[in-house]
Amino acid sequence: MLELCRAAQEEPEAALAAQRWEEWQGLRRRASSRGERRFRRRAYERAREDALAVLLMRAQAARGAPRRGLQAPARMRRGTPVPGQPTTRLRLLLRQYGGRR
Repeated sequence: MLELCRAAQEEPEAALAAQRWEEWQGLRRRASSRGERRFRRRAYERAREDALAVLLMRAQAARGAPRRGLQAPARMRRGTPVPGQPTTRLRLLLRQYGGRR
């Protein structure tokens, strides 16, 4: 995933994920507090998830996938999680992308 983000530097989300990775690795090399390492790791994970969602959307658009609107169902937008349903934008995209193969 990191190599994919580095290769797609033209996408701001991918560039941010690569930057967050470097920051996190820098902290791991030098002495830093456990809380700061955890904060940087989670910042990287969030950036990585956003980058993956953007790259998946771009890949779908490049394949000529029909534009159906990538929104969660209304019951999800109201904040009522439904068991077995995607709870994040990334999971929704992965479900849609995986279902089209």
